[in-house]
Amino acid sequence: MKVLIVDDERSGRLILSNILAGLEGMEIVQAGSLEDARREVARAAPDVALVDIRLNREDHFNQDGLTLVKELRERTDTVPIVVTNVERMTEVRTAMKMGAYLYILKEELCAELVEPILSELRERKRLEQEVLELRARVASEKVKWVGSSQASQRLRALIQRVAQSDRPVLVVGPTGAGKELVVQSIHALGPVSDEPLLDINCGAIPGELMESQFFGHEKGSFSGAERRHEGVFKRVGKGTLFLDEIAELPMPLQSKLLRVLETRRFQPVGATTDEKFLGRIVAATHANLEDRVRAGLFREDLLFRLHVLEIVVPSLEERRDDIPELLQHFACQQQPPLQFSPEAVEMLRKARWQGNVRQLRNMVERLAVISEEEIITPKSFEALASRERSAIQAQAPIDALVDAVLALPMADKLDLMAQALISRALARVQGNKSAAARLLGVNRKVIERRVEKQHPLDGNDLSETPPEPGR
Repeated sequence: MKVLIVDDERSGRLILSNILAGLEGMEIVQAGSLEDARREVARAAPDVALVDIRLNREDHFNQDGLTLVKELRERTDTVPIVVTNVERMTEVRTAMKMGAYLYILKEELCAELVEPILSELRERKRLEQEVLELRARVASEKVKWVGSSQASQRLRALIQRVAQSDRPVLVVGPTGAGKELVVQSIHALGPVSDEPLLDINCGAIPGELMESQFFGHEKGSFSGAERRHEGVFKRVGKGTLFLDEIAELPMPLQSKLLRVLETRRFQPVGATTDEKFLGRIVAATHANLEDRVRAGLFREDLLFRLHVLEIVVPSLEERRDDIPELLQHFACQQQPPLQFSPEAVEMLRKARWQGNVRQLRNMVERLAVISEEEIITPKSFEALASRERSAIQAQAPIDALVDAVLALPMADKLDLMAQALISRALARVQGNKSAAARLLGVNRKVIERRVEKQHPLDGNDLSETPPEPGR
């Protein structure tokens, strides 16, 4: 245990040093002033500091010891103990309010008094370390990130640190690298993991509905608002609001999000009063937001607000050593589980994965469906590639037909081709709409809607013959 003795009188430091020297496992450092103490703490923070309140005997108003106690409590894990004379009890009470652990009177200094105090602190520190290690083990189990490469270890440690903060987090990285998994881990490791984690894809909601989805709306606030609706900023409570594809957020919503980040308040559509946002915002994107700012597509001040804490998710290229573990992880999820030969694992470890982990997972899932081998070998990938080449070859005639249709000098090509496909399908199955739907791979209602659109009065089936171009 490292103990810092802070006293402006050499005799006082000597008395304490002699007492501590008789105790086992003590590392003793000394300081005669506030500045000396600050230097010792900056060099290596001690476990305990024995601090005299007045560090300048010539100045009766000097309270540098109180200043040191306050700084130790605010900036370090050092436990401050006040060592003083009995006539300074008013200052002792002030020190206790500032966070001093306890006080020792100089008149009562002896090994029998000091040793139990330091032994108790040493045991408390040991227990705290055990708790921290236990929490770290529990936290590592909550982080679902697979891989033990250096890049993954750094990411996992960063996730654990970021999770304890309530500040906004920006998660960036290439598509398919695992940004959503990082967000889930941040929430699971945070202090409010029992609160909701709501996921909103900013690129998937129509712009005219987005404000209502975000902030909610009052009944009658716009056409179709038949009842009051709570947005995600309300429903998330004290939990985590995950704004995926934040780069796609429209400019008007960017300004409103900025206001929430600055004031932690929002206003539902049609409301006259604000509501308080209690949760935490985590945003993610694969886009370069700085490029978006330069292009005038993203607010710079919003980027600054979101960029308080950043997590960069590495690509699979940057964590190739994780591929064997990832393969094992995905293979065990299949029914029945897959097995990979060492040669297959090595081949996949050296391959290029432009789609990152998502592409690797999809490949394993495809193998689980088409492979008939008990152990996946390099030859298994030849069979997979052959099937995919067949799919590509089947696409070629379709591409040629599409090119021919696009070259025709007529309007509404898309609608006319849809009508022609449905007509042919109905003719082939003698007008059976359910069979035509199965043939086309669509829902029966699609056929019905098209038939009704073509013949709204009599509902007859579409003609087998497609309409002539230009008519």
